[in-house]
Amino acid sequence: MAEFNSIKDLAKTVKNKLNLSIVEKAKGIVAKNKKKLIALYAFNSTGKTRLSNEFELLNSEEDEEYKYKVLCYNAFLEDLFKWDNENYILFFDKNSWVALLIKEEGLEGEIIDNFNAIVTSKIEPSFDLEKGEITFNFVSGDNESTENIKCSKSEESILVWSIFFTVLESVIEILNDEKENRTTSRFNDLEYIIIDDPVSSIDDTKIISMAIKLVETINSSSNKDVKFCVTTHHALYYNILHNAFRRNKDYKYIGYILSKNNAALELREQGDDTPFAYHLLVMDEIKKAIDTNNIQKFHFNLFRSLLEKTANFLGYTNFENCIEKDKREGFKRVLHLHSHGKLSELENSRVSNEDRELFKETFNKFIKNFKYNLHDK
Repeated sequence: MAEFNSIKDLAKTVKNKLNLSIVEKAKGIVAKNKKKLIALYAFNSTGKTRLSNEFELLNSEEDEEYKYKVLCYNAFLEDLFKWDNENYILFFDKNSWVALLIKEEGLEGEIIDNFNAIVTSKIEPSFDLEKGEITFNFVSGDNESTENIKCSKSEESILVWSIFFTVLESVIEILNDEKENRTTSRFNDLEYIIIDDPVSSIDDTKIISMAIKLVETINSSSNKDVKFCVTTHHALYYNILHNAFRRNKDYKYIGYILSKNNAALELREQGDDTPFAYHLLVMDEIKKAIDTNNIQKFHFNLFRSLLEKTANFLGYTNFENCIEKDKREGFKRVLHLHSHGKLSELENSRVSNEDRELFKETFNKFIKNFKYNLHDK
């Protein structure tokens, strides 16, 4: 296990792991012929978005044309899209690199296809690249079709991911060609493709579909100079990626678990035969937060997930059955208050002392009642 005091130091290590080491370079063609990929699991508020941003800082301008060393999906990309609640329009920066590439490569139809493949509904986006606007229509195929409707948060997230994913497919296809045959030179210097948590507000069925499709797309890349790093807080998404690549001999692959220990960041490599025990990670994370008196909003979301998984395993109808009766109503209220919302690492994480004490008491009772054996590391 490695420990870091800053995201910048962590990013340097991740970059070094993605690049060939001195030993690997000495081995020559054997190492060079492997594709490089890291999958990293971490809870929200650990620093995944800031890690991806450290990679983005590698981008630079050359010869008056923007050349890309990094292609990155994260919260900052999502911020390019702004929802107008009054007019039901999703605005985007028409001069951004994403919009320019969509226009240059004519990707609108493929974006719609990728969106529909995940959503599997009759909602369809419509692009106006000149104005920088996206609207949504309900396409029923009869007189019941409706234009310009409000989409859900999940559908909005899926659209933004579909845009990036379509761009990713296009870039991989471009880079699979020899340089002289490429439709654009914009990505000739591309070194890293970074994907940070594309599964916010999306249900598990769609997450499985998105993860499998991403695996297929990464496998379609034949350019071994481009390295991939995928980070996520979602255990299922991580598991699909880890199991797809961990024994694939075409890859130099590493699976990591990132966690916080007070102010330090701990990076632990997941061995090939080490099971990924999500519930143990959650309990350990919560216990550390209690021991250091550092309970934040995202810990309520983690506890809720643990309660739901325990209830499902035991055949209970509701997760509240795992909470002591005298704490049930009060804790349900607090849990609802703190476990809803975006829960990003930038969110205000203040929790009142009263709510902290209720959290501690409820969690400790839960551990005692269900015979979980936590131990200090």
